[in-house]
Amino acid sequence: MTVPIINLSILNGSNGFRLDGDTSFARLGYSVSNAGDVNEDGFDDLIIAGLSSSYLVFGKASGFDPIVNLSSLNGENGFQLIGGGNFVSSAGDVNGDGIDDVIIGAPYSNNFSGASYVVFGKASGFDATMNLSDLDGSNGFRLDGMNGEGSGDIVSNAGDVNGDGFDDLLIGGGDSLYGPSDSYVVFGKASGFNAAMNLSSLDGENGFHLIDEGNFVSSAGDINGDGYDDVIVGDVFSEYYFNDGGYSGNFVTTYASYVVFGKASGFDATLRASDLDGTNGFSIGIGPVVSAAGDVNGDGLDDLIVSSGGDGYVIFGKTSSFDAKLKVSDLDGKNGFRIKGNAIHVSNAGDFNGDGFDDLIVSSGGDGYVIFGKASGFNATLNLSDLDGTNGFRLDGLESDYWKGSSVSGAGDINADGFDDLIIGDPKDGSNGNAPRSGYVVFGGNFFNEAIYLGTAENDLLKGTTLAERFEGGDGDDHIFSLGGADVIYGDAGDDTIVISDFDFQSIDGGTGKDTLEIAIEGALNLANVRGKISGIETIDLTQVYYYSNHKTLTLTLQDLLSLSDTTNTFTVNGDKGDSIVGLVDGWVDAGFEDNYHIYTNQGTVLRVDTAVSTDLTTGVINLADLDGNNGFRLDGIGYQDRSGLTVSNAGDVNGDGLDDVIISSSGVDAYGSCYVVFGQLAGFDRVFNLSSLDGKNGFRLDGESSQEGLGRTVSNAGDVNGDGFDDLIVGSAKNFHNNGYSNYSYVIFGKASGFDAVKSIPKLKLDGTNGFRLETVAEPVNSSWGGMVSTAGDVNGDGFDDLIVSAPEFGSNKSFSSYVVFGKASGFEASMNLSELNGSNGFRLDGSLWRSVSNAGDVNGDGFDDLIIGDYSTSYVVFGKASGFEASLHLSDLDGSNGFRLNGDDVGTSVSNAGDVNGDGFDDVIIGGYTSYVVFGREFGFGAEVNLSTLDGTNGFRLDGKDESSNQSGISVSAAGDVNGDGFDDVMIGAQYTNANGNSRAGSTYVVFGKSSGFEATLNLAHLVGSNGFRLDGTAAGDYSGRSVSSAGDVNGDGYDDLLVSAPGAGPAWNIDSGFSYIIFGRSDFGGSIETHTGTPGDDNLVGSQAAEIFNAGDGNDDMIGRGGADEFHAGTGNDNIRVSDLSFKLVEGGSGIDVLHLAGKDLNLDFNNIGDKISGIETICIYGTGDNTLTITPEGLVNLSDSTNTLRVNGDTGDHIAGLSSGWTDEGPRGNGYYHVYTQGDAVLLVGPNIITDFPVI
Repeated sequence: MTVPIINLSILNGSNGFRLDGDTSFARLGYSVSNAGDVNEDGFDDLIIAGLSSSYLVFGKASGFDPIVNLSSLNGENGFQLIGGGNFVSSAGDVNGDGIDDVIIGAPYSNNFSGASYVVFGKASGFDATMNLSDLDGSNGFRLDGMNGEGSGDIVSNAGDVNGDGFDDLLIGGGDSLYGPSDSYVVFGKASGFNAAMNLSSLDGENGFHLIDEGNFVSSAGDINGDGYDDVIVGDVFSEYYFNDGGYSGNFVTTYASYVVFGKASGFDATLRASDLDGTNGFSIGIGPVVSAAGDVNGDGLDDLIVSSGGDGYVIFGKTSSFDAKLKVSDLDGKNGFRIKGNAIHVSNAGDFNGDGFDDLIVSSGGDGYVIFGKASGFNATLNLSDLDGTNGFRLDGLESDYWKGSSVSGAGDINADGFDDLIIGDPKDGSNGNAPRSGYVVFGGNFFNEAIYLGTAENDLLKGTTLAERFEGGDGDDHIFSLGGADVIYGDAGDDTIVISDFDFQSIDGGTGKDTLEIAIEGALNLANVRGKISGIETIDLTQVYYYSNHKTLTLTLQDLLSLSDTTNTFTVNGDKGDSIVGLVDGWVDAGFEDNYHIYTNQGTVLRVDTAVSTDLTTGVINLADLDGNNGFRLDGIGYQDRSGLTVSNAGDVNGDGLDDVIISSSGVDAYGSCYVVFGQLAGFDRVFNLSSLDGKNGFRLDGESSQEGLGRTVSNAGDVNGDGFDDLIVGSAKNFHNNGYSNYSYVIFGKASGFDAVKSIPKLKLDGTNGFRLETVAEPVNSSWGGMVSTAGDVNGDGFDDLIVSAPEFGSNKSFSSYVVFGKASGFEASMNLSELNGSNGFRLDGSLWRSVSNAGDVNGDGFDDLIIGDYSTSYVVFGKASGFEASLHLSDLDGSNGFRLNGDDVGTSVSNAGDVNGDGFDDVIIGGYTSYVVFGREFGFGAEVNLSTLDGTNGFRLDGKDESSNQSGISVSAAGDVNGDGFDDVMIGAQYTNANGNSRAGSTYVVFGKSSGFEATLNLAHLVGSNGFRLDGTAAGDYSGRSVSSAGDVNGDGYDDLLVSAPGAGPAWNIDSGFSYIIFGRSDFGGSIETHTGTPGDDNLVGSQAAEIFNAGDGNDDMIGRGGADEFHAGTGNDNIRVSDLSFKLVEGGSGIDVLHLAGKDLNLDFNNIGDKISGIETICIYGTGDNTLTITPEGLVNLSDSTNTLRVNGDTGDHIAGLSSGWTDEGPRGNGYYHVYTQGDAVLLVGPNIITDFPVI
């Protein structure tokens, strides 16, 4: 038989709610109880215990949220009780004022003597917090245990044992340090309470002492019908028995329970279990967990429930005499019955289903069961597996752990609807993205009047009606059809598909497996409207079904998605053409395509969208760290301080495979210099490609000839210089030792189909004119340092061969500089060519500039010849190509508008480039970089000798303004980008290597501006790129200098979109500093993304993150910041704040001022002070409880640096947690204060270690 289930995930505020706790308090939820009506408002209240605090939650008629966070209690809706809290209970009305009271046990206080606190109820005037040390007899009092007995480990209302009209108290002992535990009954009274009372003062008149019995205690109700409430005490006793000879033996543990009858008077100060004879009480040979059961069989007499060995035993009350010892083996269904199964923790549940009979609740780790009372018909044994909805049901959703659900209780009638409610403790701190949970409240009612559809272990088809129904899917891959109404749907195990026809459902939980929610509804679904009602779902299907044809719109946010599942951060949306997703705003990044899905990421969360479904992604930031092989990849340099990426360029198609290649230079520590050519490929890119893996087939390396040569100072595609169908390369150098001095070389290497070696030095290439050649400067002066600026020139003379341009000093009397244009040709190249030999037929010289940069300009004037652009200080020059008539030299001052023109502006020309055809008018445009960058549109005629860049007005070009251009070095490198988004217009790139991307100093950024046909303003601010008009590429770490060199990469992966190439020569891992990274970003149809920021208020905030990298700015107030993983930044600000991390990938924790706590909420973490650097500051307490055994590795220096206000660090944890680093140099100072913390010191560092934590301090 399948047991009906209420899954606790369905609680939505109307049928119950979840209680979320605070990870700063251990064991919150290990004890829960009805509190009675503490504030006299007519609604029963709740009390929840933690190790150091307890929380009292007031009942009310309605308006409960699905989740009640205990940190929100403000005195109006409940309050916090500070101090103690191991066990809690209603106390009844101890002082007879008509208002219920509560009792809180604190067994570890007073050096393990223990204490219990009674707090009197009152009609109003509760503050948000109450300190139990403030009890003074008028508002409550303290009950002190005797030496070392741990009293208060279990506490309970005793009912009215002596019949005086005042409720009495029952206090149990824990594990006494000096022998068996005792328990105490304390009588209530109208007045005369002192602030404290010692339990040793009980004399029979004010209460009595049960000697050697009392691990578990409870009221028993009136089990014998004499009008006096009785009590029950459960006991565990272990004794060591020696074998013959006395050298060995074993422990024997016995269990028993004892019922003590109430009476009007005549109590002695002490009572022993051996005194019970059936008239004053009796013993039961099982235990130790005991509880009142209420009146389960409706005979007017209270019943008992006792748990032993995993089974529960219900003993019916009776008016006839009891024997001195009751044997549970005699239970036959008429006098009680046995509950077989997981019944470790047991309690009265009140009348949950409103049938007039009290019910029971039992649990063990991970399971809870409610058993309905009835008038008769009990068998001697009830198997929990036999519950069928008519006699009870199972509660699902607790953790599979002995302590989860270790406290269960009737909650009274919290919402005053006439049905008693339940409370289940389920302590869970906030790790792996989960809330810091403490328990659940389930409202009573007739849950099973609805139709129930139950699955099996097979693949089931469950189809409902338009009425309200319940579906429990079972273990198979089930298909569940909800045809409307207030349905409750639970998929359980397997990969289930749940189909909904409206949004009236109460709750949907896919359960385990990979589950799909199919939307068979026309129109729109906004996930925000059903957040909290849907969980356990990994896929949403918008696909058209046969009875609906309209397109669907799904509106979502990151938080909406994360609420769908606790087990994954990857979600899928399927649909048809015409379906759409709305809400992909701040934080989302287009990560390219995978199979038939468009991938979007939000710093760790992945959304897979069917390519047929459109989205509204319009953001404009891509973090280079997010490249994963699908949307681009990283190229890692080889050696320490190699600074690969000093310059980068498209290489054309060097090996003629139809895919574009790239070239990357590296200065090298020894200054020989190297260049790396990486071949394009159709697929199979990893996230990271190491340049050391070049093998001749996927690319190759060129090494410099001599020290200080600096091969690759500049690199470029050379076009096809020799017309053989393969693109060639040109590589510049700084200087070469030659003829007893230094001169300057550039090298042209011809492309070919195959036969590349993995590594070749320039001399070993043996350039001879057939495979390439060398370009040399003039021979004097011998110690000049050229710098070797090189570029393809396009086809300047229109002969079908691409030409070259290089810049170098011209050694005339004025010591000016020159650029040289070398014409391509089919053959006849010598091994070397001296640039002084250019005569107009083989090339020509351009005089009169300071050669800051040179480039091909494309065909700016549309005459069919490629043009040139030369950058200079505050001036750049465009030189028009032509078929013939070149003199050996041309002075740039001779440009008159017919042969070229001058571009004047403030501090421009740092970098110049062809821009492609940005506005699609058929003329190539140019881009000039400087502190401000400019795009100048080409046109057929009308150029004068000079163009002033200040006259650009959007029709003839436009200005590109960066943020703090001079300090960010915006325009340090500019380039054509090709058509990166495939819209038919060429785009441009602007590097800004000094920007503080993502808050990292000089991480660098690159801006990509999309071309378009018209609508350019005179000025475009690069900060205004939003994805639709362009985007920004952000560097990863401080000092990366990304954007130092930028270039189109051509189409590296052959997908039809041009790709981008960005260098970051300062990047590198800690073990390979400044080795340099370069990045290839694949072109595609849309781009975008940014990081999400959670901002607090001046008040107390609860800021909850996702598994993404996020920024928390809490501001003022006592704030809780909950990170769920990723490279989060926490800025706590003022106030006493809690910061929770689920792993150690966070980027920064700043506690700010106040007393701030860092919580490690994950498992198996080791927070090592040797490795954190300056990632953590402003922290005074670290809690390492987590979900597993966590470790904190201490150094005295790291401890002192944690906080500016103190040199003392408190560390809290639980069993299995560990502190390392105390084995040398630390001094054990012993316990401090009340003994809760153990103190270790070294120098100025003071470490306070909480209980249960293991340290490596040497034990002598």
